[in-house]
Amino acid sequence: MTPARPLSFPCLAPVAAAIALLVACGGSSPDPAPDVAVKVAGIAVDPSGSPVVLLEEREGGRALPIWIGLAEAHSIAAEIEQRRPPRPNSHDLAKRLIEDLEGAVERVVVTGLREGTYYAVIFLTARGQRLEVDARPSDAIALALRCGAPLFVREALFDDVERARRPAPEERAL
Repeated sequence: MTPARPLSFPCLAPVAAAIALLVACGGSSPDPAPDVAVKVAGIAVDPSGSPVVLLEEREGGRALPIWIGLAEAHSIAAEIEQRRPPRPNSHDLAKRLIEDLEGAVERVVVTGLREGTYYAVIFLTARGQRLEVDARPSDAIALALRCGAPLFVREALFDDVERARRPAPEERAL
C-alpha cells in the first residue's frame, strides 16, 4: 500500500474530485499524537455576531471554542436538531459521495491552531484503504455529525489553548 499525501480542500464543493483522487492515491501515515474525545456542546454567537461552535471534552471539563462561518453554523445546528434542508447542502453531498464510493468517516480530529486558524483532519476508509483529508474544523464537524463519526481534539491543542488563556507570571503579580 502506498501512503497517500495529505490533501487540503478549503471547501467541500469539489468533494467528488477530492475523494476520487484520494482513493486513487492510497493509504495514509500513522497518527502518533494522542487525541481527546469531544462532543459538540452547542453553537453560540459571540458579541460581534460571529458563530462559535463549542467542543467539550467527553470525560473532563475542558472546552474549545472555534469560530466558524454562518453557513457551517447553520449546517451543524440543523444536523444537531435533526432538521433536513429541502435540498442537500455540501456536507450532505460529501456524506453521500463517501458512502457511494464505499467509504466511511472513521473520525474527525481538530489538530492544531496556527496564526489564529484551527485545522482538522477527516480520517476515512475507502475500498479498504485509510485516508486523511485536511479540512476546516467546521466542515469536518458537520460531516462527522452526519456520519455518526466520533470527534477528537489533539491533547496538545487543549494544552496550547489553556496556556494562552493563563495570564503571564508578570501579569499575575500586578
